[in-house]
Amino acid sequence: MKKLLILSAVVFASTAAFAQNKIGFKAGLNLSEARTNDAEENKELVPRTSLHVGLVGDFSLGKNLSLQPQLLFSGRGTRENHEDHKDIYAFNSLELPINLVYHSAGKSGSFFIGGGPSIGYNLSGKAWETDEPDEKTKIEFGSDAGKIRRADLGFNALAGYQLNSGLFFSVNYTRGITNWLNVSDETWRNNLLGISVGYFFGKTKK
Repeated sequence: MKKLLILSAVVFASTAAFAQNKIGFKAGLNLSEARTNDAEENKELVPRTSLHVGLVGDFSLGKNLSLQPQLLFSGRGTRENHEDHKDIYAFNSLELPINLVYHSAGKSGSFFIGGGPSIGYNLSGKAWETDEPDEKTKIEFGSDAGKIRRADLGFNALAGYQLNSGLFFSVNYTRGITNWLNVSDETWRNNLLGISVGYFFGKTKK
């Protein structure tokens, strides 16, 4: 976690030299799901709803391009359907997407689209069954078999619209590429769809 926080500080600080910089915040809804290498199990896995909140920067690289790093506290995980109940796997994570963004300006604002790598770190996790919601098991992290990896890498794509006032709306999809399981013949990769609203402080490019 310390490395991720240090990297976040470096990214935000190193881009501060660019003109037309903006810093803001965003919050919204996550739909998170797990995908495995077991086709039958995938049929039982359904998205879990959670929230995200955090900081976002937008640093100009030219007339229409910008670098947009984010540091988010984000809920992840999945649900698994069974005949009489569901298993819930819930994770709290830090995420650092670093997106290259293209802006198409209009009179009242600008559309934007972009993408880039996303670095994640699982802070904590719990699992429980819906028919026994008070019986929650703490998920263990580490490199041993049976534990979950903390570090998570993925690719992020986003699109949205930003008003000249600084208010913006966006949607993003993060595709996980790290196997969360420490087992060679089993995989668990976590994907996430996010819907956000946010606000930038500072001048908007026109």
